[in-house]
This record gives sequence, C-alpha cells and structure tokens, in this order.
Amino acid sequence: MSRPATEQPPAGAGAGANAPLSPRAAREAAQWLSRLHAGALTAAEQRRCDAWRQSDPEHERAWRRAELVAHKLGLVPAAVALPTLRRADSTQRRNAIKTLALLVGAAPLGWAAWRAAPWDEWSADVRTASGERRSLTLADGSRVVLNTASALDVRFDGGARRLLLRAGELLLQTAPERATRPFLLECAHGVLELFDTRLVLRQHEARGRRAAHGSVAVLRGSVRLRPSAAGAWAAPLTLAAGQQARFDANGLSGDIEALAPGAGSWADGVLYAEQMPLADFLAELARYRPGLLRCDPAVAGLRVSGAFQLRDTDKILQALAATLPLRLARHTRYWVTVGPA
Repeated sequence: MSRPATEQPPAGAGAGANAPLSPRAAREAAQWLSRLHAGALTAAEQRRCDAWRQSDPEHERAWRRAELVAHKLGLVPAAVALPTLRRADSTQRRNAIKTLALLVGAAPLGWAAWRAAPWDEWSADVRTASGERRSLTLADGSRVVLNTASALDVRFDGGARRLLLRAGELLLQTAPERATRPFLLECAHGVLELFDTRLVLRQHEARGRRAAHGSVAVLRGSVRLRPSAAGAWAAPLTLAAGQQARFDANGLSGDIEALAPGAGSWADGVLYAEQMPLADFLAELARYRPGLLRCDPAVAGLRVSGAFQLRDTDKILQALAATLPLRLARHTRYWVTVGPA
C-alpha cells in the first residue's frame, strides 16, 4: 500500500531531524496544517503552502513534525473545525494552534516520552486518530472495531487470515468459514490463533515503570497465544472464553484472570472503571481526547468507579471534579491538569 508523500518519515532522520525547530517555522507549520485539515485552503493557498514547504528544509521538517504531533495528539482536525477557523478572533483556534506550535517546536523527546509515534503506524491499512473509533467488516465477514489512536494491517490470502495490530486496541469477532485457513492476530509481543473468537486485544505503551506489553480479553471462543520470543518448540498458551491476561514477548505477565467487568465497553462508547486509581483513569481518558491531560501526584490514588460516556470527555472531567475533591486547571482547552481542590 502506497503512502502519501506527506506521510513519509523525514529524510535522514537523526540528530538533525530531532533537533528543536525555530519558533517561526513551528508556528507557520501549525497554522498551515490546521487550515488544511479544516478544509479552509483555496487552490491558490494550497499552492502557497506547497511553496512555503519547498522554500526551506526547515519548513518541510516543521511540516512533517506538525503532521506527526497533530495525529498523535488529536489536535487536528477535531479541535479546529472550519466554522471556528472562519472567526479570526477565535480563542479556540488560537489556543489549538499555539499548543500545536509549542509541541512542534520542541525536540521530539519532549512529547514522545509520553506518547510514542512510530512512523510505521502511518502506513497501516486502517488507522484511527485520538478519540476516533472505526468499525469494519473484513472479506470473510469478520467484524473489527478499532479503538482510538490505533493502526491495523489486513493480510488475507489463500493460506491464512492474518491481522497485524501495529498500535492501539481492537475488538474482533471472527467469522466461521468453510475453508481451513487459520485466523492469526499479531501484535508486537506475539501471535494469537483464534477459534470462533470474540476478543479484545490491546498494545500498551510503556508508562512509568510499566514496560510495553499486550493484553487480551477473550469474550467468546478460545485463543492460542505464542509470545514472539518463544521458540518454535514452546507450547502455546491457551485462553478460554471469560479469561484475560497480560503478556510480553517472553510470556504471560502474571496469572490468567477472570474477565474484568466492562471489557470491550469502549466499543459502545463507554469507559468503565471499578475502583480504578485516578492516575490510571486519567491515563485511559487521555487516549480519547485531544491534547495533554495530567494528573497531580497528590490525587493520583483517589478511586474512580462508574460507566462514563466517551462522546464528551470534558463532561467526564467535570463529573470527576463534582464528585471528588479535585480542581481542573485549564492551561488551554488542550492542556488540563487535575489536582487537589
């Protein structure tokens, strides 16, 4: 599958590509990108944008980084809609562009430390932005729901039905077929063979002291899991309906557990929590909203329970502040810190 030129990694990525950008180049890249995604560019302006990118290698580097940051943080296009762009005095527009420009101008380590963005996600067959969910039916009738900020490849041939989850999370319900092709679901940490299965598979990014890992929850059928570092001689691990587990490339990370309440509820637009530490809850919520959402360590241990509608994450934050001793500090609409009241 070919990718647009604007989705290629920067040429010669290295110390030069990762260096901070000039504030002017970062600001101009943020302005052009926000207008492009909102559909506000005329044909003449599009030519001006192309000319700006080609006029200076620094401009092209700023453009590439702006695209990457905006994609990972969900700042464009959801945060900058066309009606907003048409209001020159729009505070919402100015704040969105300001936030994007600040992140673009910083060295990538400044923002990649909390949300990694490998370039190969951009070439995936199907991907979603922050806050987006997408449903699709595969050629064999299997159904997939792709969660926020996820990337998936589909590789069906005469020998096997194969999916590769490059990033994020999916809910998959396999379809039975008369052919004998196995159904294989791959991720960074292993390969799962599915048998009339409905499951949730997620790739967890490294966070704090917790290393990157995968997790699987089996809602129906069964799964055979072969961690990626296991030798060909090693017996696969089997999970049945009603079970879930975390795993890395070497095997299970802990015991096989009973299915948690609310597993897969995100597919219905619901974030479910049962006595979840606030820091963990906010980390989950951050996956579904644009920008940065921080938790003050002073309130990280507060417990959250409930079923929260993901269609409006601001309302979820307001509900937390109304029921727990919390205060929301909004630096901009896209940079919120939750701290003690």
